[in-house]
Amino acid sequence: MSKPMNFKYLFLTAFLFVIASCSTQKGATGTSAEEMKTSAIVKNALAQKPRFVHLSINSRINADIDNTSVGLNGKIYIRDGQKIWVNVSKFGISAARALITPDGFKAYEKLERTYIDGDFSYFNNLLKVDFIDYEKLQNLLLGQIFVDMKASEFNSEIQGNNYVLTYKENDRIERSPQEGKYVQIYTLDSNFRLMNAYLKDPASQMELEISYGGWQKVGTQFFPKNVKVLVKDKKTQQVELEYNNFTFEESQTPFEIPSGYKPNKLLK
Repeated sequence: MSKPMNFKYLFLTAFLFVIASCSTQKGATGTSAEEMKTSAIVKNALAQKPRFVHLSINSRINADIDNTSVGLNGKIYIRDGQKIWVNVSKFGISAARALITPDGFKAYEKLERTYIDGDFSYFNNLLKVDFIDYEKLQNLLLGQIFVDMKASEFNSEIQGNNYVLTYKENDRIERSPQEGKYVQIYTLDSNFRLMNAYLKDPASQMELEISYGGWQKVGTQFFPKNVKVLVKDKKTQQVELEYNNFTFEESQTPFEIPSGYKPNKLLK
C-alpha cells in the first residue's frame, strides 16, 4: 500500500535511484565464455568502464523501502569524475534534489523543508559498507566494478555462460567476521559486463545485492538497461529502475539549499 514518504525514505530512494543510471537503444552481441586466467577476467572487467564527459538520463523508479511503496520520476546528470546531480519529482513537481562531488554530498527535500550536507559516510551508511567514495560511487552507478579488485585475491570459474569471481577469503570471513571485510561474489556475462554484485557482512548479517540486466549499446558505449538494488539488514530495501531517455549532452544542474530549510540528521 502506498504511503507518504518522509525525508529518510525520499533520500534513500533518490540515492538508490542513481545506482546504475543508463538507458540503452540497441542490443549487445553475445559471445561464449572461455576458460582463462583470473587475471585476464579481472582485466577485461575493469576495461568495461565507459568514456564520456556528459551523461544525462530521464528515468522512472519504483521502490519498496521499509514497507513504503513509491513511484517517482527522476533526472540524473553526471559530469565524469566531477559531479552527479539528481532531481526527483512526483506528478511533475520537484520533490528533492541532490548534488554529489568528490568533496561530499548535499541534498534537500521540499515536503519537510529539510536538507543534509555531509560526506560519503552518508552513502556508506545507506549501503552498510565502508569503502564508497566518489569514484567508486560513479562506477557503481554505471554498472562497473566498484571495489578495489585485485585478481590475486579472487578465484574464478565459468557457470553456464558467465564468469563468477569469488573472494578467496569468503569462508574465513564467514567463520570469523572482521570489521571492513565482506563476503564478495561477482558474476560477469561472457562479455565481462557486471551482472550481479553480492556483498555480505557476516557480523551484522547485512547483505547488499545489485543486479544489472539488459546490457545494450548506445553509440559506442555499453550500459545496463535494468537495475535492481537490494539492501537486506533489519529490513529489506528494494529499488527497480526503468529508463526512457538517455543522452551524452550537458545538462543544467541548478543547486542551492533554499533559505529557511532545517538540517536533518539522517544518520542518527
